[in-house]
Amino acid sequence: MSLPSSIAIQTTGLAKAYRGRGAFKGTHYWALKPLDLEVSEGGALGILGPNGAGKSTLLKLLSGLTHPTKGGYQYRGQMTSLLEVGTGFHPDLSGRENVYLSGALHGMTRTEMAQRMEAIQAFAGLHDQYMDHPIKHYSSGMKVRLGFSVAAHLHADILVVDEVLAVGDASFQAKCLQSMESQMSDHGRTVLFVSHNLYALQTLCPQTLWLERGEKVRLGPSSELVTDYLQKVQTTSSSFGEIEHSAAKGSGKLRLTDLEWKAGPPQTGVANTLRVAYEGEGDHHDVDIRLNVHGNDGRFLAPLAMHAHGFTPATLPASGELFVHFEALPFMEGWYHVDARVTERGVVAYEYKNLWGFQVASGGFLAQAPAYTAGKNGLHLNQTWSLER
Repeated sequence: MSLPSSIAIQTTGLAKAYRGRGAFKGTHYWALKPLDLEVSEGGALGILGPNGAGKSTLLKLLSGLTHPTKGGYQYRGQMTSLLEVGTGFHPDLSGRENVYLSGALHGMTRTEMAQRMEAIQAFAGLHDQYMDHPIKHYSSGMKVRLGFSVAAHLHADILVVDEVLAVGDASFQAKCLQSMESQMSDHGRTVLFVSHNLYALQTLCPQTLWLERGEKVRLGPSSELVTDYLQKVQTTSSSFGEIEHSAAKGSGKLRLTDLEWKAGPPQTGVANTLRVAYEGEGDHHDVDIRLNVHGNDGRFLAPLAMHAHGFTPATLPASGELFVHFEALPFMEGWYHVDARVTERGVVAYEYKNLWGFQVASGGFLAQAPAYTAGKNGLHLNQTWSLER
């Protein structure tokens, strides 16, 4: 059956199951349950959900990297995907050679890729010396920059991008978003975009698909879905009992087990202490804990970071608690969510997106003025005004 002219991607009962192992041998785990979906040509669809929701499974199915258990899909034109750092690159080939290889895999001639080489290299920000070195010596950020740059310059009607952009720095992420916007407006490309950066998702994608445990929850306007999704995440994640720590990234040698405001629900401008509980095996050395606080719209606001604030214990016991004290909590009224990243000796031990949420009530900073509404997330900076310097 052919696609309607206005549709770029269509799935019909698309589903993927994996066989259980160990104690679950003989059972099936549905990473993606039957999904019916249509994506308009030249548009952008965001895909959000917690770890294990089925987001990456959906993109891998559409990209042909895995086969469906049930149902099927079809799309119009040619698709290029950026799903994992270094996807499609041969580690022993140089950056330049991998550019030619990627082009050949997408049906482009060496001459066509040579004409694009300068633009690809400039977008990626890689010097000649790096372009002629093997990919296996690249950092993850360098691989992402080159991978996205190649994808942006190929002949493709559909661009599929997973969370890999989180590896790049903020300026490169902004450049990628601008590139995807221009490709949609100038070239009519269709974009599927998975990101935990919900602010970027709302900026790029008018419509978003919300997945939970492999199942479609809703499809609708991005701003509405992001607000409702964060409300649910922040309400349910205030207790660590529901956290699936097995979905966390990292070595697992140390993980966070609880976050709690000791003085009760936090208020703007009022003193409070955040308790950070952790557990692991054996003593831990050179541990750094970073809690990134995001506002209700998903944009990053501030880090709570051990090392950056001068707390650098050489050793921590196997399990214990740390405390972050605020003389006057700087957050405005509203909902916030926290991403966590824990490293030991520079190696990631525990990383989890949307780990925890909390709500701040108006307080001390606002004693002399009307309270800000919950929709205006941000920070109150302690400041004094005068007519003189």
